Amino acid sequence: MSDLPAAPRVRWPDGYWTVRDGTRLHYVHAGDGAPVVLIHGARGSAIGSWFSNGIAPRLARTNRVYALEMRGHGLSEGANNGHGSMADDVLEFLDQMGIEKAHIGGYSMGGSITLQLLMRAPERFLTACFQGAGAPETAEWRKKIPADREGRDPDEDAANAAAEARRAARGEAVGNDFGDRMREGQGPWRGGETGRRARAAMQEMIRRQEAQFAALDLPSITFPVMAINGEFDRPRMRTHRFWRELSNFTNVVLPGKGHLTAMMAGYIPDLYIDSYAAFIAANNPKS
Repeated sequence: MSDLPAAPRVRWPDGYWTVRDGTRLHYVHAGDGAPVVLIHGARGSAIGSWFSNGIAPRLARTNRVYALEMRGHGLSEGANNGHGSMADDVLEFLDQMGIEKAHIGGYSMGGSITLQLLMRAPERFLTACFQGAGAPETAEWRKKIPADREGRDPDEDAANAAAEARRAARGEAVGNDFGDRMREGQGPWRGGETGRRARAAMQEMIRRQEAQFAALDLPSITFPVMAINGEFDRPRMRTHRFWRELSNFTNVVLPGKGHLTAMMAGYIPDLYIDSYAAFIAANNPKS
């Protein structure tokens, strides 16, 4: 056993903002320069999704980075009540911080929130980055796009086990137990009439979202957009529409990576961090 002292834990500066309904939400920040706003995925947090894996510290070399914690996640109050409401929370953050435009990026659920923002307030973007996410395909093209590669990262099981062990060790924060409720039969896949109604409601929500995203006007977007997805995380399905309709699109596919191993500390490849950092730096406003 080594006698060397353990490396000190970094305490990143943080803060809170309060939104329209009184909910108090948490964020972590670092660096200086043009603002970058990062939005984590479901069951994620500011530190776990952006700082511990090296993304935010790298971006903070050139930019002011804000990693937000959405309702019911991390140290934020409230409950997860939909991506639309979370997009409103992000807009309130920008307003309260006096941020007119920002580089906005999100992973998985955070990518869905970024897409909501893209539809509602494109004027607030310097760039957009969809990570572990993309844009739903139109009905016309859904069956025409090339098939994604089948398979999964051989490290995916180990990464999932490590993630679950970390959650169990520290205790789930409020709102972060969605996956556990699914496994325990408390979600829309449970049986009986309650389960049937829940599944019907979910299908109706999907239909509404498809109609909403079909109206997404990507050709009108002139600022740079990037996507970063693992090779085994449906990158073609998620980005084909971007390729067709955007005038300034950069696509990064991470060889051999799945949804979790693409971004988890200990598994994230240098290609992810290097590509995103270069994209942000190249598109910072000229002083």
